[in-house]
Amino acid sequence: MKTKKWILILWKTFYVLPFLSFSQNIEEYTKVINEKGKEPIEFVLNTIEKYDLIIFDDALHPAVEPFEFYQELLSAKENKIMYVFIEVFQINIQHYIDAYFESNTKDKNLLKKVFQDDFSGYGLRYETYLNLLSRIWDINHLRNDSKKIKVIAVDQPIYWESIHTRRDYDTFLESLIGRDYFMYKTILKKMSSFEKRKKGIFLTNTRHAYKHIKNSNGELYWNCGTFFNKWHNEKTYSIRIHNATLSIENKTDTQNKNISAQGLEKYTYSWSKMENGYWDEAFKLNKNKPVAFSLKDNVFGKAKYIGNHMTNVEKNQTMYDAYDALIFLAPLDNLHFSAKMNFLYTNEFKKELKRRIKILNEDGIDSFLKKNQMHSIDKFIEQLDHYEPKSKNTFVVN
Repeated sequence: MKTKKWILILWKTFYVLPFLSFSQNIEEYTKVINEKGKEPIEFVLNTIEKYDLIIFDDALHPAVEPFEFYQELLSAKENKIMYVFIEVFQINIQHYIDAYFESNTKDKNLLKKVFQDDFSGYGLRYETYLNLLSRIWDINHLRNDSKKIKVIAVDQPIYWESIHTRRDYDTFLESLIGRDYFMYKTILKKMSSFEKRKKGIFLTNTRHAYKHIKNSNGELYWNCGTFFNKWHNEKTYSIRIHNATLSIENKTDTQNKNISAQGLEKYTYSWSKMENGYWDEAFKLNKNKPVAFSLKDNVFGKAKYIGNHMTNVEKNQTMYDAYDALIFLAPLDNLHFSAKMNFLYTNEFKKELKRRIKILNEDGIDSFLKKNQMHSIDKFIEQLDHYEPKSKNTFVVN
């Protein structure tokens, strides 16, 4: 009898109790979805009635689903958005963007310079950005001039013509210390300091969208979203689009490494599910239907902060400290990376790209080629000059 009693106790301890605990926890999440959740387009259109600028964190620049969502949002009849601010476009290429939208024919070749002159130097290949511009072109050509959507580049300029050595490039990277404030001021000026009730969206990536994350000394990280939240908190609203989450583990030695504008070489990191998968399980129980809701005063918002500032963050920081709301578009195992374009690789740009590669890797071109399994720079460029279809998101974790 004692043996059976102990077997029953062990069974309850290791099988029954964890299941009951899991079920109880999941109920907290599903309750938020059922009671607070709205269809994402409806949620954003309602939100922009109250706030003038919505800041979107796409989680991953190559993510496909956020850009499909932006297209749908801007195509909605009720849409009042006048400005689309884009982080990855630099202000010095604005006139190329303007020329594209002013043209009577949709000619992507007018945008070559926009995609050639990115911070990396290799060219921005994500087709999602071109598709978004194409959809906005279509929308604008059905509207009169006063109703047209304006696409605004907001990032710091980079002049590749003036970069001749790796030191020149590293000096440019040092100038990015004021990048978030630069983007904040650029957007604020276009929005007339929120005095004219203009409506806009800012399409950016994780750390630029944070609204109130502090370091271990209790000091704010002044991300672009933080400037807006601190000084215009009744005018702006930050939304995270659900995806695998960047989890920074620790800093690494970068003394002998070439640092990119993204800067992830400085860290060891991984991609994780939020709260051991509770978020994703709750969305699954909701039949993975697209949904959006505020993170204020609920179990989602109270989740421990995970993101770019993890190596030095104040205790008890939450996801609501980072964002105002969350949008779920599709389950993690059904998310995608953008197709990669090749129209930007003209013969002239290939010559320029070869020059840039030599500059960026001037201390180790052999290591660069070995890393990319290429025998020459020309072969590496030839590899880039191929269209690649969209693919499954490989950052998804089990």
